[in-house]
Amino acid sequence: MFHQHFLSPEGTDLGPLDGGERVLWRGRCAVAEYAFDEASSLPRWTLPEETDVIVTDRRVRYVHDGESTHSSGELFWLWPQHLRVQPGNRETGRNGTVTQIQLVCKGPEGTFPALVFAGGELSKISAADHLANTMRQAIARFRVENADLIGVPAVQARMLSRLVIGPEFSNHLGGQGQTVTMLGEVPVPAPEVKEPAYAEPAPAPAYAEQPAYAQQPAYAEPVYQEYQDYQEPVSGPRDHSDRPGVEADAMRAEEAMRAELDSRQSEPDLASRAASLAARVANLVSQSPDDGQTTNLSSYLNRDR
Repeated sequence: MFHQHFLSPEGTDLGPLDGGERVLWRGRCAVAEYAFDEASSLPRWTLPEETDVIVTDRRVRYVHDGESTHSSGELFWLWPQHLRVQPGNRETGRNGTVTQIQLVCKGPEGTFPALVFAGGELSKISAADHLANTMRQAIARFRVENADLIGVPAVQARMLSRLVIGPEFSNHLGGQGQTVTMLGEVPVPAPEVKEPAYAEPAPAPAYAEQPAYAQQPAYAEPVYQEYQDYQEPVSGPRDHSDRPGVEADAMRAEEAMRAELDSRQSEPDLASRAASLAARVANLVSQSPDDGQTTNLSSYLNRDR
């Protein structure tokens, strides 16, 4: 989780130093905070080389006033676990590095926030070594003098008393650097996360509490009638007795039937007439002599008429 431990909220005035607090070093350099528990991490914040840095017997404090901003922060000698000087190299450009003083602390949830000083008046390695020696002596002396208050065991207090004397930081350009472990450290407390302030909702108007109209549900389930078996309609015989003209139609039908019967009696059927004609022709042919004379069929057929 992202936290910044060593920078106060913008515009914060740290106020004067405590009574009896002694200033051990004052100068200008760049200041930044890194997460040493994250590989190749970017700085969480940075202040330029014009930042005023004050080292006392209780802490290190830094303040920078920009055109429209005021940034400040501090680190107490309770927190550093390691003090390291990392000298720069001889290269220039992107591959070039500058000399740094690193104060690595033990943070919450296994984190290791670090405060780094570089540039400005610390551009030379000798100046960085001198300031690192001043910080080593200040941290060790503070913990030895306040061992009972911060809970430093007697064994660690004796080892810290030796760090007041030495070893001295002495580095050269392009070197591997030096690290000193400061016993009796206290973990850096987690920064307070302010809960966002939410505005109280405005009270509902009076008319909304007791509406004058009757509220109806937005949707009502439709009411369906119970299913009934479908019955086919039964069609009965149509009654045409009441239709006008029924009797006249019956009389016309009877007259048509009588006319048909009369026509059949007056004119024989064509099929029967054809059969009778065929019989007469056959009889005539059978009775004619074989003398080569032709029989007059028309006179024969018309004799019965």
